[in-house]
This record gives sequence, structure tokens and C-alpha cells, in this order.
Amino acid sequence: MDKDFKEQLEALRNGEIDQFEVTSETFPDFYKAWSDFSFQSSIKGFAQKGGKIIYRRKEKVE
Repeated sequence: MDKDFKEQLEALRNGEIDQFEVTSETFPDFYKAWSDFSFQSSIKGFAQKGGKIIYRRKEKVE
């Protein structure tokens, strides 16, 4: 596994990064981390052409 998606999900949730990209090749590794991630509702994926997904933190509505 090239990327540590668990760390990237936590960094995204904490505001340390703005977004990260998942490709169709890395999706199985991402999904393992995603299925264990307790804060799924705080992250949103945006599908792109070519099988890419950009994950970003959801904006809080006040």
C-alpha cells in the first residue's frame, strides 16, 4: 500500500489537508481505511472523470 489512507482521512478531518485523491487502483486500500473510519459523515467524495475521486472535508453549517 503506497498511501496511508487512515492518516489522510484523519488529516482531512482535522483540517491539516484540504483534500486527497483516490484512483480506481488505490480504491481497495482506501476502502479498508474508510470502512474503519468513525467520522465518515464529515468527509465527502467528488467523482471525477477517469475513475478518480477527490475527498474533501464537509463544511460545517452554522
